[in-house]
Amino acid sequence: MLFLLSFCSEKQTFAQTKDQIVNLIWQGLGGKQGWNEARYFMFSCKSNLNKTLSREHAYIWDRNTGNCRFEGTNEQEQKIIALFNTENNKGRAFVDNKTINNSDSAALLISSIINAFNTETFWLFPPKNLTESSLLTVKEAELIGSVRYNVIEIRQSPTDSAEFRTKIYVDANTGRIFQWQTLDEGGNIKYSFVTSDFKDVGGGLTLATTFTDTKDGFFIKFPIVSALINVESDKFSKP
Repeated sequence: MLFLLSFCSEKQTFAQTKDQIVNLIWQGLGGKQGWNEARYFMFSCKSNLNKTLSREHAYIWDRNTGNCRFEGTNEQEQKIIALFNTENNKGRAFVDNKTINNSDSAALLISSIINAFNTETFWLFPPKNLTESSLLTVKEAELIGSVRYNVIEIRQSPTDSAEFRTKIYVDANTGRIFQWQTLDEGGNIKYSFVTSDFKDVGGGLTLATTFTDTKDGFFIKFPIVSALINVESDKFSKP
C-alpha cells in the first residue's frame, strides 16, 4: 500500500496541464516577448525530405501581413523567386527575374513553395502550432535516460495533405523540445526527429535549427535563422 501511494504521488507531482506545458514550451523558447516582438524572419532550409526543393533555399517572411519572399534554384541552375502571401496563398513566380507567364506552371510552382514553407515553418517555429492549448492533448510523461519529458500530441497538418498526429517530447526542466514524432493513421512512427543546434535568433528567441530523423536518417536543417527589425518593402513586391 505504501508503495502504491508513493507511485501515485510521484505521478501527480509530474502531471502537467495543457496550459502548464504551453508555459513550459514558452520557457524553452526564451519567453513570449521575443516572438511577439519579432515581425520579420529570414531563414534558409536544406532537407532531404522534399524532393522538389532539395537544394538550400531561403525565405523572408513578414509575420504580420503574411507576405513572403522565396529564393532558390532549380535543377537547371536557374534562379527561382516567388512572392506570395501565406494568408491567402496567392503569389507570383519568376525564373531568372522573368515572370512565369504560363498560369498553370506558375500556380504549380507557387503551390509547391507554399507547401514547403508551411512544412518547414511547422518545425522551425513552435509558436505557430504549440502555444494554443486547445490544439494539444496531454499524454503520459516519459522517462528517457535520466530526463523526464512531458509528452503532448497535436492533430494538425502543415500542408494540404491529410491530417496526421504529431507527438512532441518537452524537457520537463528546460522546456526545450527534444523530439518530434509524426504518426501515420495506424499510430505507427513515420518520422522521429531529434532536435539540436539551438540558437538565439534575436530578442532572446531560441529555436532548434537541426532536426534529425533517428529512424531513416532524414534531416531538416536551417543554416540561417534571424529575426529582423526592418525589411525593405520591395523585397515582397519585386524579384
